[in-house]
Amino acid sequence: MVSGLNSGLPIHMSFSDREKQLIRAAFAWGQVSHKEGYTLSDGEIEKSVLLRRLLAGRPPLAFPPPLRHGFPWYEVIEGRGQHVVNVSEASTENSMIAPGSRPGDKYILIDGSFWRVAETISEREEYIVEWGSYPMQWRLRKHWEVNYEMTQQLQHFRKDNPNAGLRLDKRAGEGEYSEFRIDDDQTVWLSEWQLTRIGLSGWVWVGTPLEPTGQRPLAPVKEDEHGPLILSEPERATGEAWLRIERAGQAYRFVRLGEEICYEQLLAESDSSMLLHGVQGEDLLIMDWSEGEPLHRFAVPAQLAPLEEFDLDRLGYELVPENAFKANP
Repeated sequence: MVSGLNSGLPIHMSFSDREKQLIRAAFAWGQVSHKEGYTLSDGEIEKSVLLRRLLAGRPPLAFPPPLRHGFPWYEVIEGRGQHVVNVSEASTENSMIAPGSRPGDKYILIDGSFWRVAETISEREEYIVEWGSYPMQWRLRKHWEVNYEMTQQLQHFRKDNPNAGLRLDKRAGEGEYSEFRIDDDQTVWLSEWQLTRIGLSGWVWVGTPLEPTGQRPLAPVKEDEHGPLILSEPERATGEAWLRIERAGQAYRFVRLGEEICYEQLLAESDSSMLLHGVQGEDLLIMDWSEGEPLHRFAVPAQLAPLEEFDLDRLGYELVPENAFKANP
């Protein structure tokens, strides 16, 4: 509603919640687009995955995500699913093209984007890869499976044509590894490249990374068969308390329960999962922890932290929120 038209009085405007969301999304998208050097053309607006993400209520990530077939690939950062990808041969040529790489680094092309090779487990078979500024790693592995249909066709062909010469070469294509193999038993194996997240999931990167200044010393005050469950300030009766909400191997993720928590009452709670119900505030403090030391801290808006999906006894998570936009190339 607009008042004061043609009267010289200030104009007062009233917007619906949806209109306010659209304004915030457009403003945030304009800031990112300007920073990245994009124009606000009709074409950019129509194809922008980031704008659709903002309209769905998801903020930009702390760093740009990888591209997949030319589109931002948020799912590979925020989730922990396994992805089937197309891969080129790993090389050190033109290594400066890969985000975060230095001259001489090895890179590999995954679905059209250059990823840095952190470690070669087995040449042309398995790598540990990284992307840009994210302190995260993925396992890129060639997976082989028997193709029963092709195996049966090959056996029938050889049976019907015992004298036929059969030459089987690997698929042509420079640097491509969509290969098949035939073993001594005449079984046909097909390969595919699989990209899998290593370690903790990346949903925290919708939040703001915090500087490691002014942090209080912490130590486990309660553990279970999976490792540290609750962290507290040593030799104090009250203070900060952190509850483990996620784990992957020897890496753990905690949410802060509060600044002045009575540890005696905290430890008296037999069901640790009930402590999550006491987590409050617009922003949640999240901390990644490994080998007795904090790794990263984040301030994550409470509505973007999927606390209701956590199972404290479960090892793996697929925590891409329902309102995360997934682009199909």
